[in-house]
Amino acid sequence: MFLRCTVLFLFLCSPPIGWPRAQNVPDKQAPAPTLKTKVRLVTVDVVVTNNKGELVPGLKKEDFEIFEDGKPQSVSVFEEHKGVPPTQIKLPPMPPNVYTNFPVTQTADSVNIILLDALNTPSADQSYVHSQMLKYLRTIPPNTRVAVFTLASRLRMLQGITTDTSQLLAAINNDKAGPQESALRPSTAETDANQSRVDFLTSESMAPAPAPNSIPAQYSADPISATKQFLSDTTVALAQDRVGMTLEALQQLGRYLSGIPGRKNVIWFSGSFPAGIVPDPDLPNPFSGAVNFEQEIRKTTDMLTTSQVAIYPVAAEGLISDSAFQVDNRQIGQKRISRASQDTFQQSRTTALDLESGHSSMEQIAKDTGGQAFFNTNGISDALTRVVNNGSHFYSLAYSPTNTNMDGKYRRIQVKLSSRKDTLAYRRGYFADDANTAQASSEKQDTNPLLPLMGRNMPDYSQILYKILVQPSKPQPPPDAPRAGSNLEMKGPLTRYAVDFAVTAGDLRLDQSSDAVRQGEIEVMLVAYDSDGKPLNLVSGRSEIRIPGNRYSDVLHGGLQIHKEIDIPQGQVFLRTGIYDLKSHNTGTLGVPLAQPAISAAK
Repeated sequence: MFLRCTVLFLFLCSPPIGWPRAQNVPDKQAPAPTLKTKVRLVTVDVVVTNNKGELVPGLKKEDFEIFEDGKPQSVSVFEEHKGVPPTQIKLPPMPPNVYTNFPVTQTADSVNIILLDALNTPSADQSYVHSQMLKYLRTIPPNTRVAVFTLASRLRMLQGITTDTSQLLAAINNDKAGPQESALRPSTAETDANQSRVDFLTSESMAPAPAPNSIPAQYSADPISATKQFLSDTTVALAQDRVGMTLEALQQLGRYLSGIPGRKNVIWFSGSFPAGIVPDPDLPNPFSGAVNFEQEIRKTTDMLTTSQVAIYPVAAEGLISDSAFQVDNRQIGQKRISRASQDTFQQSRTTALDLESGHSSMEQIAKDTGGQAFFNTNGISDALTRVVNNGSHFYSLAYSPTNTNMDGKYRRIQVKLSSRKDTLAYRRGYFADDANTAQASSEKQDTNPLLPLMGRNMPDYSQILYKILVQPSKPQPPPDAPRAGSNLEMKGPLTRYAVDFAVTAGDLRLDQSSDAVRQGEIEVMLVAYDSDGKPLNLVSGRSEIRIPGNRYSDVLHGGLQIHKEIDIPQGQVFLRTGIYDLKSHNTGTLGVPLAQPAISAAK
């Protein structure tokens, strides 16, 4: 990490030079066979607490034993983390109109991500979480690194990682709206913009929606039975949609966190936690016979594992009274108990079973990722304090598995203390997937893997680091010139912007052929949004990279140059830029605000 940061720091300071550009030409030279040696390390973060729930510091490498599928492993890397404050890097002054996605925080023991889940949470519980969040943030310890995300129809970042309490409070408690409209539910403008983004960016035709309260023809044989079956199928379909969107959000979050060093504690506030979003070979698939989420679950697990993410589920309903569950079974059926009371009892039993199922899912998610579940508590702020404290004091153990066969099977991890009986929290396994093969396989079904990461409120991703120069083109094209971008219906006046990338070559997978040419393939995307988050224009294209051997050192020093142009209308515009490596499946994104100058078109 230190070497990479040093090289990239020098790259940021270096002036642009004449480096080769990505070429849109076919690859006719097959790469020569090469011999590659890989040493795979599995990293496991372990939180150790005693029987009072207190952290246990000062343990040594010899105190731990680690097993994979029951076979002992040799710990090659050991480190105790004690909650050291993050190390900040001050970037050199950038020239005008130059921006970078280089992360300014390079070392830290942990970072905390608050995920407010409106997709799976009733409105009343959202309000309770909102008040508890405000209470906690007013007393948060200094230098605590926190980011805030929401999940509704999609993942949305409210506040990037910061130690500034005022920024966090402003993100959670927007004066212009209540909690359901700001932090816990997308606004009407955002909902409309999100739908416009889907329609505009994907250009997918949608089938006409059925009339309200109508039942499809296949259910019309027996009205009563058809209604029951229709409602049952609708419930299953809604549950599947929730699981699908939740998995996609966790993947996006994992990709964002992969570029941030240290352990990541995702504190997930939700009213319900969909079953089946974490792998457990001993449990049946809750959606067998319907939608199979096995591939998405595997993809999510791999992403969270690589990013060192521990999930801390927190039930949004707070403290639940037991009074609703105290109807005596022996009284049911007696004449002195009304039918309404019997219905109340049955509803209470159903509620209790639903809560028990949700709590079971919470505990499973926490156990499998190395976190802790919190439910039936009226002290959410106290739970947050414990998570932040425990999540910043832990032990990191790394080992090279004795089983080197990348067969894609689930490998179980077990960690023990040799002479103590404390409680250990750690992730319980991983899929033995080759990262590139697994990612490529899962993305064969994706229309565009970069597209979901280019939303207006998505965070900046730093798996691929780059800097950009963004400025109006000179001269401007004439009014009748072909448009730069896919939106041909955009009304003028327009300004054409030139976006020049300098991409860190070391972050790209560039295979070397027999003639010493470095080859790769990337996708570059630009998306312009208006002040309401509605997409205005899009530029997207894939380019082949071919770097001659005698120019590679220049590219390493100055970056890989890519030039794109996009037409933007007058007004406040936010430009999202992104790069996706089709071979390594890594991503870099960066968003910048643009102030539209008055520029005359060429005569």
